[in-house]
Amino acid sequence: MTATTFAGTVWIAVFAAALIWEIISLGLTSIWFCGGAIVASIAGFMGANYYVQIILFIVVSAILLIALRPVAKKKLIVSGAPTNIDRNIGSRVKILETVDPAEGTGLIKIGDVEWRAISESGRILNKDSFAEITKIEGTKVFLKEVSE
Repeated sequence: MTATTFAGTVWIAVFAAALIWEIISLGLTSIWFCGGAIVASIAGFMGANYYVQIILFIVVSAILLIALRPVAKKKLIVSGAPTNIDRNIGSRVKILETVDPAEGTGLIKIGDVEWRAISESGRILNKDSFAEITKIEGTKVFLKEVSE
């Protein structure tokens, strides 16, 4: 095997490793190195010096990362879709159990389901008073006081 064939083959192995890692991680972490490895492989097969190959790999990978990652993240990564429960944000609810941040208590009911309630302001919200839902995260409903 000649030195040029060896160099080109090594960069193809780097390409394959980066591609496999990208397939496993699915996080847009190593796809950029695939482009750099292809360019370095071509340079290797053409007989370029090892230093030139390494510089090409680094420069092309960096350019791809800087130029395309923001675009790819915007187009490919989908943010969480709102759920039906989000329609309750802004609704008034009756507090079933006193919302006390110090005690970690608080309960409301949305439809037929009881939810853990948290005071957005950190103040105590009394049982049987009314509050407005400001946001919902997981199984927690954040509330703010409303005057009746």
